[in-house]
Amino acid sequence: MECGALPPEVEQEQRERQRAAKFVEAVFFRRAPLSYVLIGINVVMFLLTAFAGGSTDPEVLTAFGACNRKLIAQGELWRLVVPMFLHIGVIHLVANMYALWVVGPQLESLYGSARFTILYVLSGIGGFVASYFFAHPESIGAGASGALFGMFGALLVFVYKYRSEIPPLVRATMRRGVWLTLALNLIITFSIPFISRSGHVGGLLTGICLALFIPYSPPSEHKTPWVWRVWQIVLLAIVVLSFGFMFWNYRGNSPSLAHFLAGANLFPENKAVIRFAEACNEGERVYRLIIRRLEANEPVPPELIAASAAARQQLKQLRPFNAGATRLADELHALLEEQERMLVEGVSPRAIEHMHQRLADYEQHQQQWIAEEGNQYGLEFVPSTE
Repeated sequence: MECGALPPEVEQEQRERQRAAKFVEAVFFRRAPLSYVLIGINVVMFLLTAFAGGSTDPEVLTAFGACNRKLIAQGELWRLVVPMFLHIGVIHLVANMYALWVVGPQLESLYGSARFTILYVLSGIGGFVASYFFAHPESIGAGASGALFGMFGALLVFVYKYRSEIPPLVRATMRRGVWLTLALNLIITFSIPFISRSGHVGGLLTGICLALFIPYSPPSEHKTPWVWRVWQIVLLAIVVLSFGFMFWNYRGNSPSLAHFLAGANLFPENKAVIRFAEACNEGERVYRLIIRRLEANEPVPPELIAASAAARQQLKQLRPFNAGATRLADELHALLEEQERMLVEGVSPRAIEHMHQRLADYEQHQQQWIAEEGNQYGLEFVPSTE
């Protein structure tokens, strides 16, 4: 028996481990400053929205550049860029920044800061373009999730596109990690309300498409090709200009401690449900008050007509959180609009009876939705005392 000689399979395994260690050291331990800069910008923007009245307040988010289909259609294209630096609530921020902190440096090390900028920014824009076309027309969008899904897509492409260059041990570990991360995030995307499914999928597909054409930075590359530097400069200029347009058009509150204490900064779903309940209650209240005036043959005062218009506006500005809730809000909005038309055309006893019937139908739909879905959000049906 010879001493000091290792079996061939053990030697092969050692060589593979050494190759994997060299690859990891050469590729994954490069500087990744941009990832941490992005985290800092996101945190600063979150604090600005929080101190301006609430990071979950739709009006505050809209003022700070959230994705809004109507405003984008009016020419505010910077709303496809700025929202990737905004977040709706502290949980949204922490979840996304943790993902960026974990995945960002990996991708930036693989592709270099210039190509990472292209992947991140264009994936974020791609997510909001998808939201513009496929999300609810009255919804607003914000968050780095589209850009993060683009990063997941780029990593997925990397482990297959460069499988011959990646040591087997590294390739197997990366493949498991990427698929597990992507599957988990897709499950969350399609199982939790309030999440922009179109934005996440749009970012993912954008990242995949970009990574098919953008090469990674191999260990032998010591200088980034100029073409990627040019694209990086162009995209950073677009980001800076977009922030410039946002601040130039800003019409919201000045950030202050008073606005922070008065705002909502934790759970966007709670805020959306509360606003939904308040808007529906106000709409029903105004609708009934007008009916009472008509039944008593009294003129409807201008302030009540103004309250009806305000209630309709409040209903149209609600942030969608459930399809059934959106249908109820639309139905109540239609009731108020119909009532306004009747006031203009003249109201007969038959018209008043029609209003009562329409309100009763709405209450029946409301009761049914609360029993089936609304109770999950802490809502309960309170029948009218009339």
